[in-house]
Amino acid sequence: MASGREISERVGSLQQLLEIVGAIRAMAATQMQQSERSLDAIRRYTGIVRSALADATALLPSDHYGAGEARPKRRALVVFCAEHGFCGAFNEPMISMAAQAMEHDKSLQVVFVGVRGAQRAAERDIRPQLTISMASHSGGVTATARRIASWTSEMLARASVTSIDLVFTRYGAGQHGSAQRISLLPLDTSVIKGAATPIPLLVNVSPRQLFDELAGEYVFALLEEAAMESFASENAARFRMMDAARDNIQRKTTDLGRLARRMRQDAVTAEILEIIGGTEALKDG
Repeated sequence: MASGREISERVGSLQQLLEIVGAIRAMAATQMQQSERSLDAIRRYTGIVRSALADATALLPSDHYGAGEARPKRRALVVFCAEHGFCGAFNEPMISMAAQAMEHDKSLQVVFVGVRGAQRAAERDIRPQLTISMASHSGGVTATARRIASWTSEMLARASVTSIDLVFTRYGAGQHGSAQRISLLPLDTSVIKGAATPIPLLVNVSPRQLFDELAGEYVFALLEEAAMESFASENAARFRMMDAARDNIQRKTTDLGRLARRMRQDAVTAEILEIIGGTEALKDG
């Protein structure tokens, strides 16, 4: 059984660990709250751009989407994971989805967003063509989305890819997020056309130019939304992990406190018994 001194040292170590866990938990909560506010704005903006793109689509010839159907398919997958650790199994669903996609398409180009997620994928022998750092704070998510958009534009310009899917965790306030896979390119025409408004358009540019500019903005909005969804989900997972760790540390500290009190009581009882035994010995003498 541990001595009283050893128990005191353990309690001290647990208190230090509790301070570290509390700091990480507080930072995760702050990032989660900030990303929630940003995510609401990004979702609204994506909806506005989608509606505008649907209106622009109505101005195009009916055969506009058939122009690139004969091109050979070269697929890419952008997987959003965690940048840092202490988030439990947050990365596993996305890594599993990437592994399944690579099994079905050996030529699939995979890009991981998030260094920690890429490291976890490497442990499963998944080697992405590119790893992009995920933002460490909500204000840096836009810059991350721009880096992904730059890579996307370069791949399309070189005809290295013809279709791109996104894998990320959709954020759900107060609940565990769910892994999602959506199509980034080519654009999902059913979603776009469903957002059209009945108001007649007044345009001062050619329909094709208007469509191309709105399409680029819509693609970037989808990238930023996916990045912010993943960032918020990552911090929510980290908050839950640190919350569970805090409860576990507090429980262990309480148990050690009880053990220390019981040991002190046993020591007092032993001393009393020694005194009584000595007194009885004196009487017998």
